[in-house]
Amino acid sequence: MSDPIQPFQYRPPRPVVGVFPGAHPGQMVGNGQLFKRHETLIARPDPRRIDLRASLLDPFGNYQVRVQQQHSAVDVFLLADLSASMGFAGNHNKRSVLADMLLSIAASALDHGDGFGFIACNQQVLTDCYLPAGKHMGRIQALAERLQKLVLRPGSAGLLQAQRYLPNHRALVFLLSDFHFPLAQLQAILQSLSCHDVIPLVLWDQAEYSRLPDWGLFQLQDLETGTRRTLWLRPGLKRKIEQAFARRRSQLQHHFRAFGCEPLFIENGYRAAQLTQYFLRRAG
Repeated sequence: MSDPIQPFQYRPPRPVVGVFPGAHPGQMVGNGQLFKRHETLIARPDPRRIDLRASLLDPFGNYQVRVQQQHSAVDVFLLADLSASMGFAGNHNKRSVLADMLLSIAASALDHGDGFGFIACNQQVLTDCYLPAGKHMGRIQALAERLQKLVLRPGSAGLLQAQRYLPNHRALVFLLSDFHFPLAQLQAILQSLSCHDVIPLVLWDQAEYSRLPDWGLFQLQDLETGTRRTLWLRPGLKRKIEQAFARRRSQLQHHFRAFGCEPLFIENGYRAAQLTQYFLRRAG
């Protein structure tokens, strides 16, 4: 894991429905900075917020009170795929990148005054790695260290069960995986998360498909099944491998955009600036 922890700036895509004050524009009214509307003093009995000008202009002679939009907190979750393929180590170790992102997202959430939770899955939800939304950085750091030694097992069907561990109210969910599973399964996962704001993080490594030699023997291993295969690489086959990954990228973008979210591909290790830029682009 890199050191120190790198936080980033983020904002949910829509106003937050939350009762606790926080850093994000909310749907509730309260002691915020942003003017929302006027209401009568009878409807909202807070004489401290009487607007004399609006009251004088009221044709019915009612006292008008300024109502402000309250900034609210949101629960932030990292939903991580810990299937065997996430153990790939090429230019970067995917597991180390995952641990870096866990610490970074958690630190960012706590900096914003939000609660942070973590859900990890392979064929099922790993309940011993589950953290409910809270402000427990010490437990998160211990979990990040533990992930480095965790035995990764095949399968990612647990991602379909993860919504049971999410709150009933809308949360901001970072969905982290290499997404090396069928697109039908991805569609089902996205449907199960439809009541939350999902940020897809596609964790690839360029060593999986790029800069392969033009000629020579090359051994491949399917980390999910353990199957090994030896290929005689040549320029034509190398092109096919690169084209297959380009096709997969396009398919993932299509599925995520149809769901209403834009994926972020992370292929050269993790930098917090990537996520800051991602949210800035989305806000623009």
